[in-house]
Amino acid sequence: MVTAGCLLTLATITGVRWLAAGDSVVIVPPAGATERLPEGGYESVVDNETADVYRILDSDRGKPAVGVYAMPPATTPDQVVAVVAGQLDGWRQRGDCADTGKRVISCRWEEQARWWPRTVRVELMRPPPTDLQENYPWPDITVLIIGSGRG
Repeated sequence: MVTAGCLLTLATITGVRWLAAGDSVVIVPPAGATERLPEGGYESVVDNETADVYRILDSDRGKPAVGVYAMPPATTPDQVVAVVAGQLDGWRQRGDCADTGKRVISCRWEEQARWWPRTVRVELMRPPPTDLQENYPWPDITVLIIGSGRG
């Protein structure tokens, strides 16, 4: 009887946790974004970064939604942050999304929820320096990866 009670309690907690997870948030990319990336030798770098975003946001409550976009080369992190943050009213930005000149800039937001907050992650990838483009020829674009995970 005690075992049945424990199993019922565990099942109830699991069910509540699953239902409380919510859906992943749909983020509309900034103007000028396209899902059609030009061909080149850089795809493996983008694929690895996309897989990292997917892995970070993946949870037992559901698979994340991850999109990859080509952006104009002059796209700044501030432009991307403004568009994404504008769609996440009341969410907390985690970490610094400032343009530090790095090749990959990461930003993250969490929903203000007590338990199992949903998360949105953005990665902005710039072309590597010219001397490194022999290994990974990069077209004249900035790559934007937007991932949204369930809470």
